[in-house]
Amino acid sequence: MPTRPVYETVVPGFLSCVDPTCPGYEQQPVDVIRERVELSYAELGGDGSLPATAIERESVYIRQTDKTCEYCGKPVILSDSERPEYPRISGQDPLALLDTNFQQRKIHDVEVASLTRDKEMAEMRAAMAEMQNELMRRRGGRPRKEDGGE
Repeated sequence: MPTRPVYETVVPGFLSCVDPTCPGYEQQPVDVIRERVELSYAELGGDGSLPATAIERESVYIRQTDKTCEYCGKPVILSDSERPEYPRISGQDPLALLDTNFQQRKIHDVEVASLTRDKEMAEMRAAMAEMQNELMRRRGGRPRKEDGGE
């Protein structure tokens, strides 16, 4: 398979952090490299009805780098277009959509608190049973049978 030509062009673009809660999320103007790869008709399985060198389609993308955000250290995104801002017609905070696990965390916290309370209650009951048995023993009675089914 022949090597595909890759055309690189430096164009004005934008750099921003991947985390919308980071101050680096605001797009900063920078120069970016736009790569265009041409795919010929023959490379894509053409049947020979067109010349083999005819370009059927091309792939255009912005070359990403290993740069990290200066604020939080997460990766940054390079783009050749400005991020769109949509009107807030729903009345919802746009960042609330990113916290999709909020309800799950709340439910988990309630369940953990309930299990902790149940564990403490069981420990308290066991301690009370031991104390009752000790009192019965000191008074000369027989200790109660435990409900363990041993």
